[in-house]
Amino acid sequence: MANWADHAMRVVAAAYLALLLALAVAYHGLWFDEVAGDALFAIYGLVVVSYIVSRFVLSIPYRPPRDVGHEPHVAIVMPAFNEEAVVARSLRSLLALDYPVDKLELVAIDDGSTDETLARMREVAAESPRVRVIELGRNQGKRAAMAAGMRATDAEILAFVDSDSSLDPDALHKLVQGFAEPGVGAVCGHADVANVDDSWLTRMQVVRYFVAFQVVKASESIFACVTCCSGCFAAYRRDAILPHLDWWEHQTFLRSPATFGDDRALTNVVLRDWKVRYAANAVSHTVVPHTMRQFLRQQLRWKRSWTRESLILARFVWRKYPVAALSAYVGIAIALVAPIVAVRAIVWLPLVEGRGAPLVYLAGIYMLAVAYGLYYVACRRRYDPRWVYGIAFCFFYLCFMLWQTYWAILTARSTSWGTRPATAGQPALEVGS
Repeated sequence: MANWADHAMRVVAAAYLALLLALAVAYHGLWFDEVAGDALFAIYGLVVVSYIVSRFVLSIPYRPPRDVGHEPHVAIVMPAFNEEAVVARSLRSLLALDYPVDKLELVAIDDGSTDETLARMREVAAESPRVRVIELGRNQGKRAAMAAGMRATDAEILAFVDSDSSLDPDALHKLVQGFAEPGVGAVCGHADVANVDDSWLTRMQVVRYFVAFQVVKASESIFACVTCCSGCFAAYRRDAILPHLDWWEHQTFLRSPATFGDDRALTNVVLRDWKVRYAANAVSHTVVPHTMRQFLRQQLRWKRSWTRESLILARFVWRKYPVAALSAYVGIAIALVAPIVAVRAIVWLPLVEGRGAPLVYLAGIYMLAVAYGLYYVACRRRYDPRWVYGIAFCFFYLCFMLWQTYWAILTARSTSWGTRPATAGQPALEVGS
């Protein structure tokens, strides 16, 4: 009975999603009325609706890489800094992955930790010859640690897993199937929220993560043009990154070191000349920020790296599939213009010009939020009441995160990392988006 109920819920959710997409088109007529006489803002409304609908439509035909039994030599590179509480458990979980023993090695890099991280790594290395420990001596930063790990192995595929991430047993096998396709230089795995019930904020991020991967990355993968391989779990072909490793390790932006956004930067390095795919069935579980302070700092870091890497992406993405290139440029433009549109719709039109109603703009946000939530329900194998938090997240984004865009641009040269939040004794990670 439960299975039938879950199936019925998914069908109903899918039907409502289709209805919402139809309403979005009708809603655009109201938007035109609100901005009558202002062609630019009317065009913006049309572009946004078309862009969002296209993401959903393009994600429908997406399928994960087919399992052809491809099992290349893989090295999992795991840098760590002051993570004695989790590093040994993480390494042991990676050793237990369902992957041929003779084709998997682990490279653990201690980035000058001042606690017992190095000792914990050596304990695991003593248990298995497949674990290689590299000691950097002093803290040099995550990129230097990752680069040291890459140079220490001759594996065909280099996979990256943060020291506080966990993988499904078959995740690595499913991820590397993407490399059976000629020309694929990187494959991004899927990330789910591990600490779902830590707070209202972690619950809101469940739907956000799901849509970011199952809609955005899935639609990009159709054209082999995934623009960010998440730092939670991703793999790269050695031949695709080694020629550019020195540049990536010492990357600068406006004469300042690029200290974060390593995942998006590495994706750009590969995407320029290679295909980049997404494997939805290669699942990792990541700890996300559970307080406002942690979350907003994380988002500001991500927006700064997005600013830097979007400028790089814009220089070459036009050489990719036309639809993929257009999508990338439109996505960048929307992110830059959205705060202006929000201020105009909510404040300027009703209070200064005495026309228009903020409710029309907010209704559009609500329809988008419900569409995301219902898509989440439709794709899950069972009903999850947390989808409602996805609605709350869209308004949370409007109130707190939308305005970070311009500050991130103005402070893009900043090298401040902020704090790495901890949940249940585990330090959180930057997953990228």
